Amino acid sequence: MVLYKVTDLDYEIDSRVLFSNISFDIEAESMYEIRGNNGSGKSTLLKIIAGLIPSDSIVHLEDNANSVSYLGHKNGFVEEITLRENFNILGLKTNKVVFDIFNMNKFKNQKFFNLSFGEKRKAALLRIIASDTKTWILDEPFAGLDAESINTLKKIFQKHLSNGGCIILANHQENIEGSNLILLDDHA
Repeated sequence: MVLYKVTDLDYEIDSRVLFSNISFDIEAESMYEIRGNNGSGKSTLLKIIAGLIPSDSIVHLEDNANSVSYLGHKNGFVEEITLRENFNILGLKTNKVVFDIFNMNKFKNQKFFNLSFGEKRKAALLRIIASDTKTWILDEPFAGLDAESINTLKKIFQKHLSNGGCIILANHQENIEGSNLILLDDHA
């Protein structure tokens, strides 16, 4: 099932063309990796797909506006409160099963600013996982993660896809097996 249809998408910022005339479909139960050099527009394309930057070149073919979770470069948490409080504000449960995914139970009552970069990124990923949304849009989800956490996240991705989900991500790591590549460097 096609969730998004992108047709002849162009985007320019500060008189610089990031990409032009790109077209692709995004289907359920599939993973898409947006790849390209720094400054090629990967983050911008993710924001367009997420609806954060409006575009007439993207059509949402299924009503999934409330079924999308987005994780950008920033983790989306209030630094001065605990991880548990951040989850509560978002209406997400802080159940042990979710926090066990990255061994984060011991950090639930820590103020967010006390966590390391990698711990913050794991917490942000747990927010996406706990959101129970169909489409995950992730900007560099592996940033700051150790090899074990990357392997765990790849397994979570496969489970999400097998449950009918869709994942769209920008990635600088090695290609993820079975993903569909959207290459931006050839489009500017």
